[in-house]
Amino acid sequence: MQPRSRLPGALIAVGGVVVVAWVVFGRALFGVAGQLTVVYLVTLGVLLVVLNAFISDSVMRTARRGFQHRRATFAMLFVSWGCALVLGLLIPDITTDGLQTIATGASEPGRGIAVGFANPFGVVMVVCTIWALVLARGDSNGRADRPHVEEDDGY
Repeated sequence: MQPRSRLPGALIAVGGVVVVAWVVFGRALFGVAGQLTVVYLVTLGVLLVVLNAFISDSVMRTARRGFQHRRATFAMLFVSWGCALVLGLLIPDITTDGLQTIATGASEPGRGIAVGFANPFGVVMVVCTIWALVLARGDSNGRADRPHVEEDDGY
């Protein structure tokens, strides 16, 4: 098989870092960064950078080996990034004015609703990122290129 361009893998690495920077530091652009920024950096930031780096590596390995990518691999990655963009808007931080989000500021009931939506978006983001990694690893081993074989039930 012919090796293909590794550019998509490199773009995934850059895109992953940009998305993680938005989730961790995006509130600073709106003056809402506070005490939880360090916590988000150490927890979500490190986890997402590592996962995106492994996805990028797998995509580049798949291209180097000449295998195909499944559309589901990129779909899960892009769903994850979409959830991360929304999470960056809704994730709260502690400032001098109290708990705030980019989308709602410190006002209630919007803040409570934003925090309530941030949690599911964060969970879906992490799950989809892990799912994208599993699919990307399978692609790098040629699973997308294997012929589909129908199982015979014996009937």
